[in-house]
Amino acid sequence: MTGGDTRLPIFRLRPMLAVSSPPFDSPNFLYEVKWDGYRCLAYIDGKTILQSRNLRDLTPSFPELSNLHYAVKGQPVVLDGEIIVLDDKGRPSFNLLKARGNLTDEWKVRQAAGRNPALFVAFDLLYYQGENIMLKPLEVRRGWLQEALPHLDNLVVSTFIDTYGTRFFESCLKQGLEGVMAKERRSPYLPGRRSSYWRKFRRTQQGQFLILGYQPGTGRRSLGALLLGEYQDGRLVYRGKVGTGFDQEEEQRLLMELEKLPSISPPFAEPVPGLTRPRWVEPRLVCEVEYLEETPEGHLRHPSYRGLLLRLDHNGGVSPWRDERFPLSGRRDFT
Repeated sequence: MTGGDTRLPIFRLRPMLAVSSPPFDSPNFLYEVKWDGYRCLAYIDGKTILQSRNLRDLTPSFPELSNLHYAVKGQPVVLDGEIIVLDDKGRPSFNLLKARGNLTDEWKVRQAAGRNPALFVAFDLLYYQGENIMLKPLEVRRGWLQEALPHLDNLVVSTFIDTYGTRFFESCLKQGLEGVMAKERRSPYLPGRRSSYWRKFRRTQQGQFLILGYQPGTGRRSLGALLLGEYQDGRLVYRGKVGTGFDQEEEQRLLMELEKLPSISPPFAEPVPGLTRPRWVEPRLVCEVEYLEETPEGHLRHPSYRGLLLRLDHNGGVSPWRDERFPLSGRRDFT
């Protein structure tokens, strides 16, 4: 390391992001577990500040991680990593983590920290001994990361394997993990940018859901999100909303079809939380959605729209969508 300015940047760094990819093998990439948690930059310089990818201060929510500065070497340091909470099988649980992240009362936060303690899993080093090292190759940054971090109960370095990304991904799925991150060995760190230097392989599911309505978009977007549902035991159930997976052309096509449908009153007895200016329509369109998992409330987590599949008529008839872009994998009784 060389000398120079040893002050950390103002807390405005945003993490580097990955693109989605099918699994592959390459000696030019390192492969590590994709941890299912809160992405976090840890600023460590005589104290510890934990900051989310949206620049939110996470330190009050995870007091058990506020003392990392007592052990980390080479300060001032900025770490990139993930805050996770493990379930009773030792696997990251986003639902347990989210329950903790939603707490604001200090006493309840400390109680939850005792019941479900968080870990910081570090996988990159952006500043070391106060020096910006983001343009150094990943494998160099990883070497310094190993030097800087001792192994603690609540602070670990994410391990990686070489070359065999496909086999590693299959192994992660068998263990119930979210997926794999593939990172080019010689890649720089590009804060706030999504780059093919980093690629993610994720376990996903697909399902077919009724479109119950939509949220209007803001700015350049005409369509904010589709509102999804399905019938369970003859009762209509809200399954969440999806706002990704369609381009501008598909936005306009969806809006044109939705505006043909009669508007209806809200189909649920209680208002659905988290919706802004929802517009409900007769549920006559069925779309396919890719998603990671279901939340405890039955909502889809990380959903992505994959295309329209079916149109339902008033007599319960089903016809394939005329602009179908994805093969229909099976029939379901939506009515």
